[in-house]
Amino acid sequence: MSSTTTDTRDIAATGGAMPYPKRWAAAFVMILAALLDMIDGSIVNTALPSIGTGLKATSADLQWTVSAYMLGFAATLIIAGHLGDRYGHKKLFMTGVSAFALASLASAAATSAGMFVASRGIQGVAAAIVMPQILASFRTMFDGEERGKAFALYGAIAGISTAVGVLLGGVLTDWDLFGWGWRTIFAINLPLAVLVLVLGLKWIAASRTGPSPAASTSWATSTWPQVSSRSCCRWCRAAPTAGRCGAGSAWPPASSRSPY
Repeated sequence: MSSTTTDTRDIAATGGAMPYPKRWAAAFVMILAALLDMIDGSIVNTALPSIGTGLKATSADLQWTVSAYMLGFAATLIIAGHLGDRYGHKKLFMTGVSAFALASLASAAATSAGMFVASRGIQGVAAAIVMPQILASFRTMFDGEERGKAFALYGAIAGISTAVGVLLGGVLTDWDLFGWGWRTIFAINLPLAVLVLVLGLKWIAASRTGPSPAASTSWATSTWPQVSSRSCCRWCRAAPTAGRCGAGSAWPPASSRSPY
């Protein structure tokens, strides 16, 4: 039984003569996950005043609620792509969606600004784990004209996600479901993430575009430092402006500026 499953999925993953029969159902599930990830990058924007009041957050804290998500995403994206190629796109996809759901729960239950910012950072990391697996899976599941259609659909969703996120942030906050207020914008991720996980287990085929983990034991010592250094550079470039608030927090510090 296991060999049959492996053979079928290998054909789907290598673009063989037998395309994966549930490829469009799998694409629907993955695009739903992508929509969740991309919307959450902007959904807090219109809810920031309510979040600030509820958590007694400073203006710098509120800036970090947006920046922490982007920083976590940028720092993890390259690493997540490598891990998906090596250990399997479906495994990383399911792991990322699970982590995203847990981080959303932590955001909804946050009792302080620090806890909220930390959970937003974890959300960004989880989103970065999910996104490369979607694009890689599209390459393995689709060929020719169908591949173009799949990527076009993904691009259309990405294009409208920011605007939809801003709109939903205001609507869900004003809706005040169960008296949750702004927490609704994160709580609503939980049933959707569960839906993605259930359908993903059923419809998404396992695939891997890189060598097996045992095929190259030098990866951890050769590739990881390069990936980590790139991620650190992204953090270092973005972090100085992420929490900046007002003229009193200019970067770099005055003591480190060149007099020339």
